[in-house]
Amino acid sequence: MMDSIIKSDKALDLLTTISLAQFLVIVALFIGVGVLIYKFRDRIKNTFEDYRQKENSKEDLMDMINNHEIEIAAIKKHHEDDMQIHYANQLKYREQSLEKQAKIDVQFEDINKKIDDLTTLIRDHYEETKRLKRNELRDKLLNSYRYFTSLEHNPDQVWNEMEAEAFWHLFADYEAMDGNGFMHQTVKPAMAKLTVIQISDL
Repeated sequence: MMDSIIKSDKALDLLTTISLAQFLVIVALFIGVGVLIYKFRDRIKNTFEDYRQKENSKEDLMDMINNHEIEIAAIKKHHEDDMQIHYANQLKYREQSLEKQAKIDVQFEDINKKIDDLTTLIRDHYEETKRLKRNELRDKLLNSYRYFTSLEHNPDQVWNEMEAEAFWHLFADYEAMDGNGFMHQTVKPAMAKLTVIQISDL
């Protein structure tokens, strides 16, 4: 109670020390500040509104950045997952391709072996056929040789042009079958000595 009384006395002392002119100046100052505030209230309001909007814009921008960062992180994670799946598939396809290539290589080896075997079989068959044909031709040539060079069967040692032509055709076939040896050393020279007569002279 005493403290309140003391404070009231101090306020009265302060008021008594202020002159009327000073009091009016203070009142005018408060009125002027009030008028300025009222006059520029829209500008002050707009300033605070702009400040509030800027703050809201900053918050929106930060929210947008955060959202974008989340979206970017999700896209990056999705991309990494896709790349892992892609690499896994590539590895799987490569393994499958290697397996298929290995099977194809085995099949090619088998085919090549069969081709080689078939080629060998054909070559052997050809060589055997050629050997049989060569022997057949040699027998025919030897029979002609024995007949036409025999003094008993062909004392004049002659043959007609058709017989000679047929013999030398057979001899050419014999040579084409790799015939050699006795036929070239003995038969060919002896048959070349025979006299060819025209059929019209017979």
